[in-house]
Amino acid sequence: MDMLSTIKGSYFEEVFPKGWDIERIKKCVSNNPASYGEKQPFWNPDFAPVPCENLEEFGVYMGHEIAMQIKLTKEAGQELILILPVGPMGMYKWVVYFLKQWNIDCKHVHGFNMDEWSDEKGNTLPASDPAAFQNAMENALYGPLGELSVPESQRNFATKENLPLYAEKIALLKSKGAKQVLVYGIGRMCHIAFWEPHFADDFA
Repeated sequence: MDMLSTIKGSYFEEVFPKGWDIERIKKCVSNNPASYGEKQPFWNPDFAPVPCENLEEFGVYMGHEIAMQIKLTKEAGQELILILPVGPMGMYKWVVYFLKQWNIDCKHVHGFNMDEWSDEKGNTLPASDPAAFQNAMENALYGPLGELSVPESQRNFATKENLPLYAEKIALLKSKGAKQVLVYGIGRMCHIAFWEPHFADDFA
């Protein structure tokens, strides 16, 4: 007897979001944690997980990877579309550190923040609000980079006015040969950015 065989007709059948596939979730979490690095048939051939001992180490690794993408595209004379989350914030101080060490500017970078706080009508927080993601990015990344920073006109934030323009802006850059790099994490509740699993029922 287990949850999958007893949930039908129970109270919990209506509690979990309709978009959740409980059987698939069970398969995802049933593997031995020690086997997490074993290559799976559905992985991209180039995917290789890198273990981290703690959040601080993760910040260094991620900061280095982001900075390296900026460096490589700069050296190749290629524009870079960088889609970024707000957090973990520790990685951004390392982006700043490496770019300053290498003296690499970000004039070729087009930053796109993937999310922002808003009310039920889609009105986003002003950039001056301490809780705004735009405020956080200016203080953690764009500001500290100083003269090496991304031009203000190339810093895109997910505001009510600008978010609807993302697809067009990104498509135009890609049509000109820009490289796209997306940085994101999958949360403990399996959310991706601000897209929680229960949204599947609304947008499927």
